[in-house]
Amino acid sequence: MYLSLYRKWRPRTFDEICGQEHITSILRKQCDTNRVSHAYLFCGTRGTGKTSSAKILAKAVNCENPINGNPCNNCSSCKAIDSGSATDVLEIDAASNNRVDNVRDLRDEVVYPPSVLKKRVYIIDEVHMLTDSAFNALLKTLEEPPEYVVFILATTEINELPPTIISRCIRFDFSRIDTEAVNKRLVYVAEQEDIHLADGSAELLAQLADGSMRDALSLLEACSNGSVGELTTETIRNVLGLAGDETIYSLLSAISDKNVPVAMDIVEQVHRSSKDISVFIDDLSLAVRDIIIEKQLVKFGKRGKLKSEYLNVCEKFTPEQLFYISSVLEETQSRISRYSVNKRVVLEMSVIRMCDKTVSDSPKALAARISELEKRLAVLSATGLNKNFIETESIVETPEIIKSEENVATKDISHERIPFPNISEIYEFISDNPSLLSFLKKSKVYLQGDVVIIASEQFTIDMIKIESGNMLNDAFVSTLGKSVNITFEEAKQETKNESQVSFMDEL
Repeated sequence: MYLSLYRKWRPRTFDEICGQEHITSILRKQCDTNRVSHAYLFCGTRGTGKTSSAKILAKAVNCENPINGNPCNNCSSCKAIDSGSATDVLEIDAASNNRVDNVRDLRDEVVYPPSVLKKRVYIIDEVHMLTDSAFNALLKTLEEPPEYVVFILATTEINELPPTIISRCIRFDFSRIDTEAVNKRLVYVAEQEDIHLADGSAELLAQLADGSMRDALSLLEACSNGSVGELTTETIRNVLGLAGDETIYSLLSAISDKNVPVAMDIVEQVHRSSKDISVFIDDLSLAVRDIIIEKQLVKFGKRGKLKSEYLNVCEKFTPEQLFYISSVLEETQSRISRYSVNKRVVLEMSVIRMCDKTVSDSPKALAARISELEKRLAVLSATGLNKNFIETESIVETPEIIKSEENVATKDISHERIPFPNISEIYEFISDNPSLLSFLKKSKVYLQGDVVIIASEQFTIDMIKIESGNMLNDAFVSTLGKSVNITFEEAKQETKNESQVSFMDEL
């Protein structure tokens, strides 16, 4: 009969259990010295070895020829327990036997000694599913059972057990199995099953298993059955509906560049490839988490698990931007799981919010925008930005807009300076750039012949130069119908009152 890999390669001794040495060493010693307790409580996440340890313990206490606390697996007792024919070892599913009547039947059976084996062992799986009445009925029997009875309780939800039950058992907490241990086990099983793994395949499966050996073996079986020849990481991603690292980091790069069309194309590719949108969001969240950890570790001169080819994406983001993206992804995943909605539409709207933070009114979006401005100013300051912005041609490629006052002074300006006419048309022209529009509205704009003069605080001037590109020059040319020269003038500081507060004070 065909057996699944996780059943076929279930551990048969304490030494074969991976990643739980802090528990198996104690159980092995207790069996070796014949100091086995009457009740055990095994708790931990799925696939960490709770049920396997319980069955091995049941064999060890009944084995006719134990070897250093481990069962021999060759005697009649071990074979009967492995085959499930031993009537003295009972495995009970508390999810389907959770009523008080079931516990009363168990309590009545306890009084009878084992018929064949040394001890009668009760393995109660998912014990947290018992009702309150069933727990109360079990208390006395669990505290003082006959000397030939051993109770082994297993659960994934230790917080749902009454303290009275926990206090009557020896408790063992099974931790998630280390990724390296899962990786080694997968390589060993693959060799025995004649499954050819490409470089990185076992490591990817171990990461996807999230500390569960059963999940890791199930994933290996599913992916190997759907592949021909060598099992590659690409095959694993196709079988499990995962997006590749290149797709994920291409989307993050588009978000950092605020390139909405490219980002939408990537979402379209993910949707067309029939990959699960929820899984893709999880992968994207994990990539953002890796970038955040990488940026924090760099401060201490260390490196994380981020691949070297993606370090350039890491440099594009500030911590505030990353935390904003993480919050949007968390909200998106929550909305998809909570409501029956079109996953693609929800993801597209979220990607637009991540690309253009001005459409979001959340505090994290505002913090991300401020950090982005600070980063730009830091770059300009590091390259020699001065008051008159003379040395910025190498930084902002807008030679038609940014003219130094010295160049403007060489022109023959015979006209009188007047407030710029039809400034509302300029505002309408640049309305697609909200940041530029807001900074220009905080400035005074004058026209003097063929020269447009923008007067404001130095911070506002700097931000206009950063945000404008060729848009501002095109706006004035379109409005006046002729080419103009644009110059900037720092406004003199005035005494502030309650109605006069600078933009920096507002921030």
